[in-house]
Amino acid sequence: MRENIQIDTATKSDLVVIVSLLEELAGAVENRQGLDMKVTAENLAALLNEPDSYLLVARNDGEVVGFINFMVRRTALHAGQSGLIDELIVHQGVRGYGVGRSLVSAAADTCRRLGCIELEVSTEKTNAAARQFYRQCGFTEDAVLLEMAL
Repeated sequence: MRENIQIDTATKSDLVVIVSLLEELAGAVENRQGLDMKVTAENLAALLNEPDSYLLVARNDGEVVGFINFMVRRTALHAGQSGLIDELIVHQGVRGYGVGRSLVSAAADTCRRLGCIELEVSTEKTNAAARQFYRQCGFTEDAVLLEMAL
């Protein structure tokens, strides 16, 4: 299947499928507080027009089967920009075929092309499968993410 995967920039016509993929992701999240799929759809539409946000889809024979959303930002201490993956989801029926790895690779390639010096991602500490996946993609667990509900 990996040879049939094509990574493209998401378009407005992809948003309905992306929202359904994000519903899959939300179903796996331990803390669903504050998740609202109507707001998610609105956020996606806005992100399509944000200059520092990147939404990529994986297509298998034209059908969207995966999605990654990342942003590029400058920080005070880094010499170059940093990439930050916010969401990554692959349709449950095609997991294990390299779709997620292809999306992460495309995000990393985009970040390199933009002059980023790192790519970051976070996941729930209880999500052992995601943590293992990201380690297999070359990420290391270097930091601790702290959150404050507002």
